[in-house]
Amino acid sequence: MITNLLNRLFLLLTSRPVLIGFALALSLGAIPMLQTQWNFLQGFWTTQPTDAMLEDMEGLIDGVGGILVAAGVFLEERETLRKMAHRVGERIAAEETSHTQEYLNEIAHQNGMGLLLVGLFMEIGTLLVKMPSKFLDTNQNEKYIFAACLLLTGISLFILLDFLKDYGKTYFLAEFKQH
Repeated sequence: MITNLLNRLFLLLTSRPVLIGFALALSLGAIPMLQTQWNFLQGFWTTQPTDAMLEDMEGLIDGVGGILVAAGVFLEERETLRKMAHRVGERIAAEETSHTQEYLNEIAHQNGMGLLLVGLFMEIGTLLVKMPSKFLDTNQNEKYIFAACLLLTGISLFILLDFLKDYGKTYFLAEFKQH
């Protein structure tokens, strides 16, 4: 019974409408993050921010990076989760081998990998800023690292929009309706 409930939960979480909603929520969440990073950097070019301001930006970027890593891993493993949930003995349900499901798995894997890499680079950026200055002195150079992270946040938004485009089109194109 528990296994059956978990299988249903995995299938629900990896379904097309839920993943579209998930990507839409992440996309909408990325917009204020981009605005916050942009506003911070605009002030950073003219004045030196306080340690508290730097810590806030590090926390924001690290949080966004962590969310992107988690979302990337989840999307990447869509196919694995669905196969686990659809196993009947050792056979995979026929639905999982359809053209549409194979396409959705490929798109989720590719975009998931993109989000994972972007998130990892953002986390590396915050780790560089946090590193003790006796190992790496980033004093006065944090703005370049944060600017790179702003660019990475923008790239993540494009990846999410590409995912939404590709998943959304499967509802409308004839090649996906007949399978």
